[in-house]
Amino acid sequence: MNIEQPSLRDASGVSLGHRVSRHAALADPMRLRITDLVMDSDLSSSELREALGVSSNLLAHHLGVLERAGVVDRLRSEGDRRRSYVRLRPEVHRMLSWERVRSAGDSPDSREVVFICTGNSARSPFAAALWNRDRQQGSKGVRASSAGTHPAPQVSEKAVEVAQSFGVDLSAHTPSPVAADQPGVETIVLCDRAYEELPPVSRTGGRRHWAVPNPGRSQSQDAYERVFCEIAERIELIAHRTASTH
Repeated sequence: MNIEQPSLRDASGVSLGHRVSRHAALADPMRLRITDLVMDSDLSSSELREALGVSSNLLAHHLGVLERAGVVDRLRSEGDRRRSYVRLRPEVHRMLSWERVRSAGDSPDSREVVFICTGNSARSPFAAALWNRDRQQGSKGVRASSAGTHPAPQVSEKAVEVAQSFGVDLSAHTPSPVAADQPGVETIVLCDRAYEELPPVSRTGGRRHWAVPNPGRSQSQDAYERVFCEIAERIELIAHRTASTH
């Protein structure tokens, strides 16, 4: 007689043991605080040390635990190539987002979101177009625009092509420069180079960083599609929390 064994994996294929190790890694106040900090902004070790007020050795220990448990990834900067940014893994981001939805004051009272990358020719236009397309469902009317620290002469043809395949029209987009910080405007920087070039004072209060790779490095359609999907997922998470807390 065959006896069916209970599954040790969830619907996404993650093993029970891995889930246990992930929850064990989060059962520490310092590590949970780290996940709060990188929920919406990918941060370097120095930024985390400053925010947490801890030593390099202690931070390295906690990041190591989180990385081994599959809670965070560390990504080498595409800008200066020296620092690394800590990013919450997408599946953990989604899991923890439900807790943040129930937390008062999670989202700032913004009237506009500005997405920034270097050339304003692919990543930031992707983000602004996705946000505005879905804002009635996700962002309660908060509108989005985009800009670049070094605007390209024109929008990337590959970006237009890939966006069109996902039902987003970028054909009328013209790259524009970053304006001065304004009250009530939240900025989200989608590339390491732009984030590192902006004045450090601008990184506080309403500025976030997403370490999204530059698809223009390879110019392949697959690279642009991966970037589009990554941005779409992050837009979905932040827009959902914005709608729930405004």
